[in-house]
Amino acid sequence: MSKRFTCLICRNEIAEPGAECPYCRGRSMIAEGASPRILAAVFGIMVVTFVITALYARSFKEERRDRGRLLFEAAESAMAADKFEEAASYYRDALLHSRDDPTYRLGLSRALFAAGRYSETENHLTTVRVGDPTSGIVNLLLARLAANEGRVDEAVSYYRTAVYGRWDDTTEAERIDIRFELADFLEASGRDSLLTAELTELAEALPNDPGVRTRLARQQARAGQYEQASALLQSVIESQPGNREALIGRGDAEFQLHNYLTARTQYNKALMYDSDEETIRKARLCTSILELDPTRVGIGASERLRRSRVVIERALEAAAVCRNPGAEAFVGPSGPWPDGLRGRIEPARAALETRQNEAGDAAVQTNLLLAVDLWDLAASLCAPEGPSDEPLSHVIARARQ
Repeated sequence: MSKRFTCLICRNEIAEPGAECPYCRGRSMIAEGASPRILAAVFGIMVVTFVITALYARSFKEERRDRGRLLFEAAESAMAADKFEEAASYYRDALLHSRDDPTYRLGLSRALFAAGRYSETENHLTTVRVGDPTSGIVNLLLARLAANEGRVDEAVSYYRTAVYGRWDDTTEAERIDIRFELADFLEASGRDSLLTAELTELAEALPNDPGVRTRLARQQARAGQYEQASALLQSVIESQPGNREALIGRGDAEFQLHNYLTARTQYNKALMYDSDEETIRKARLCTSILELDPTRVGIGASERLRRSRVVIERALEAAAVCRNPGAEAFVGPSGPWPDGLRGRIEPARAALETRQNEAGDAAVQTNLLLAVDLWDLAASLCAPEGPSDEPLSHVIARARQ
């Protein structure tokens, strides 16, 4: 059996040890035949091909980007015309040309929100928020979505992030508007403690703008913060003495605090600049209360006693013109009284029939207690018929304090 010899380079068979390998020789001839000019030409062709491909890809991307921009502009025009469904369609097409553009996705979210398609809106907004968690507009829209679905705590969190978040062109006044929107939401949701805290923070950050201060004062008054509302409106009046809205608003706040003299003063000042029936009515009501109130500062002891007896008389009259919900007829001056009311009627009548010689505070307080007791029980047992005694109701409310 003959021996077989292999090339040490390519491992192919050769005739004898040390003989020239025909395979290696063929490769060498090919390499020798490839001149530098040919190699350069091949390399040049490769470079040209790469450049053409790159230019084509760049042109394709620019064309897609331009197309997306045109679609986005069409969507914005549709939004301005309140064509929300059409705008959403344009935004979707724009996203097909630039899927990673958060501006297009945010635009689609705005259009879907305006069209009332809330679940889709939230999906897109959540995607945008992952890349920009402090975006003011994104968090504001998410807050409105959560508020619309009654998710109070979540909505509050989003609102606060929107207030302190990043806005490209939002002014401080617009941030204040967002805080008012949050306060309105808390008021509607019945979150009184959160509302109080928000209004307190808002008052501390409030600009020296009479309109904004008056707006906050109205909200404070609705929240029962009458002292704060009155103080804030007083600061407005000091800078704008003829501001009727501030004058009437402060009058309303002082009225709720049972400061009827101050309230009447504010109403009368407002009437000096312009007259309206409602403000006239409020000023007259204050006068009627002040003329009836036995606790008013500055009146003598005998006048206090006289007024306290008038309060009892008017409480009896109010009880006499109410209907027992379980009875068929009106309650007359002599009855029949609803169950439980006779026990209050008789002591009140006895106090009027008794001559009170001493006009002291004790007699006044006794009369007021009788009137308050009678008024409260009558209010709980009877359905009012006809106009109520409004001045008396406020005197009773003040006497309860």
